[in-house]
Amino acid sequence: MLILGTAALALAQDQPAVPPPFKIGTIFAQNAIVSTQEGQKAAAAITAKYAPKKEEFDRKQAEITALRDQLKKNMATMTAQSRDKLNQMIDARSKELKRLGEDTEAAVTEEEAALVEQLGKKLMAVIDTYAQQNGYAVVLDVSAPEGPVLWAAASADITNEVVKLYDRTYPVTATAAAPAAKK
Repeated sequence: MLILGTAALALAQDQPAVPPPFKIGTIFAQNAIVSTQEGQKAAAAITAKYAPKKEEFDRKQAEITALRDQLKKNMATMTAQSRDKLNQMIDARSKELKRLGEDTEAAVTEEEAALVEQLGKKLMAVIDTYAQQNGYAVVLDVSAPEGPVLWAAASADITNEVVKLYDRTYPVTATAAAPAAKK
């Protein structure tokens, strides 16, 4: 019996070890960031911060529309000098509106980029934890539409699970402040 046991052990040692299963997961990282409670709260804070600028933009746009309507309505009865003056006013206000839109968009883009960077670092730590705990060898970000992943099974998507783990790891409280914006 001892000889048979030794022979079986020798045969088992000659067999190559079977590698563990190779799990690959995909994640929509951008969606994950904005789906977290912290991401939603920060996005709402940015929206609230720039609401006055949006109202100002909308108000100025309405003024320009009113001036264009005035010009169109009174074109036949206006003097050339009045038309030119009104056209110049419309052009000047249009330039102001364009500048306001560009400046606001640049500021929002900068704050959103800082937010994505800040939350992205936390998300990477959560992905690392999730992947290790669940035996994933690779997690691919499929957020970019022109990215290298051409196809992935829906069952490989771990976005929702990672968002849930993120929210448990970094819970948002009523008193938690939104991330500081870069100036």
